[in-house]
Amino acid sequence: MASKFQEQSHFEYNSPPASVHGARGAAGDEPSNAPERNSDEASSVDHVQEKAAAAAVPLTKRQKMKRHCGQFKWWYLGVGLIILIILLPLIFTKIIPAITQDIVDNQKLPIVGGAFYAVSPTQLSVSLNTELDTPLAADLDPTTLYVYNKGTPDYSPFINVTLPKIHANHKTPVVVTNQTVMVTNETELVKWFDQVFDLPDVELSVKGKAKVHLGALQMTSSISKTIKAASLNHLEGFGITSLRLIFPPLEDGTNIKGTLNLPNAGVLTLGLGNLTLNLFSGDIKLGFINIYDVTLPPGNNTQLFDGQLYLNELVPNLGAILDSQSKPLADGNIEIIAVGNATVVNGMHIGYVEQVLNKKSLVSTTPVIKLLGDLISSFSANGDASLSDLLGDTIGNSTFIEGLLDHWNSTANTNGTGLPLKLGRSMPYGSRTIKAPATKNLLKMGLKLALAKL
Repeated sequence: MASKFQEQSHFEYNSPPASVHGARGAAGDEPSNAPERNSDEASSVDHVQEKAAAAAVPLTKRQKMKRHCGQFKWWYLGVGLIILIILLPLIFTKIIPAITQDIVDNQKLPIVGGAFYAVSPTQLSVSLNTELDTPLAADLDPTTLYVYNKGTPDYSPFINVTLPKIHANHKTPVVVTNQTVMVTNETELVKWFDQVFDLPDVELSVKGKAKVHLGALQMTSSISKTIKAASLNHLEGFGITSLRLIFPPLEDGTNIKGTLNLPNAGVLTLGLGNLTLNLFSGDIKLGFINIYDVTLPPGNNTQLFDGQLYLNELVPNLGAILDSQSKPLADGNIEIIAVGNATVVNGMHIGYVEQVLNKKSLVSTTPVIKLLGDLISSFSANGDASLSDLLGDTIGNSTFIEGLLDHWNSTANTNGTGLPLKLGRSMPYGSRTIKAPATKNLLKMGLKLALAKL
C-alpha cells in the first residue's frame, strides 16, 4: 500500500509541467485549452498597457479640482454652511447698511432752483429743486430734513422740509413744491437770511433720517449735508431806473413814482411781500418809497414804486445834501441810499425779513443828467403844473433855480473855481466846499436846460 502511494506520488522527471489550470500533458500532446490560455495572457497584457498609458498622461487642473472636490465635497459643504451662518448677519446688519450710508454721504444735493415766500410772521412757503445720483436703484420713504446754521454751536433748526417718496436710479430729480413750513427758530432764520442778503454764496445745512429700500431689504441712513447755493450778493446792481414827480400830490401824499431794479444773483426765488424803503442822502432823510408784491426770481427784476419825497426838507438841508453828494457828483452822479423800513404780507409785518432789511443800506447811483431829465419829463407828462409852481409851493420862491445859478456864476469866495464855498445854509463854510467844479458845471447846465423847458 505504501509502495503504491509512493508510486502515485512519485514525481516523474519526464512528466509534462502542469498547466496554468493544473492539467498535465505530454510535451508533444496537443493542449486542449491552448486558445483559452492565449486569451487570458492577451487581456492581462492590454490591462497593464492601459495602466501605463494612464499613468503617462497628466491630469488637467480642472480634472484635479473635480477629483478633489468629489473626494472632499461634504467637508466643503459643512465649512460653507458655517461661514454663511457667521457672515449673513454681518452682511445684512453691517456691510449693506455701511455701503448704503456711504452712498447717502456722497450725495451732493445741489440746489438748482426753488423759492422762499414769506407767508406770515411764523410761516414760509418753500420750494426746492435738487437731485440724487445713485449707482443702483433704491426707494426712499418721505424724509424730513431739518435746516440749521452750521456755524451755530448748538444744533438749532429754524425750519424743516419734507422730501416726497423717491425712486432713485442714477440721476434722479427731487422736487419740493409750495410746502408751507413753520419757523421754529426766528433768530436762526434771521441769521441765515442775513447771509443770503450779504454773501455771493450761502450755506444751507440739513440733517435727517432716510428709510432706504433695496428690493426687500430696508435700512435707515443718516443725512447730514452742508450745501452751497448762490445768493443775493448784497443786491449788487440795485438802482432807481426812472423817477417821476407828481404835482400836486395825491390825496395820500404820494408825490413820486418810478421804477427800480432789484437784482437776484442767486438760484432761489424770494417772495418778500410789500416793502417800504426810506431814502437818504448821507444822513438826511429825503422820503420813502413803497414797492408792492415783491417777488425776485433769479436775474434782474424791474419793480414799480411810489412814495413821498420830503420837498419841504430839501432847501433847509441843501448844504448837507450837496456835501454828502460831493464824491458821486465828481463822477457826474447822484447817490440815493435806500434802507428797509417795513415788510408786510396780508397786513402782517414779517419780522424775520424786517430784521434783515432794516439794517441794510442799498445805494442807487443815477447820472445827474438822467435824473434832471426824468424830473423835467415828469412835468411835461402832467401838463397842469410847472417846475416853477413846484418850487414856489415848496420854498415860496419861484426863482429858486435862477438864484442858485446866480450863486454858481458868482466869483466871490470861489478861489478861482467859479463855485461858491457857501451854499445857503448857516453852517461852517469849510464843510460846504464843493470839490468838483466840472461836475457842478454839468449840474448847472442841467438846471439851465430845466429853465429853458419851463
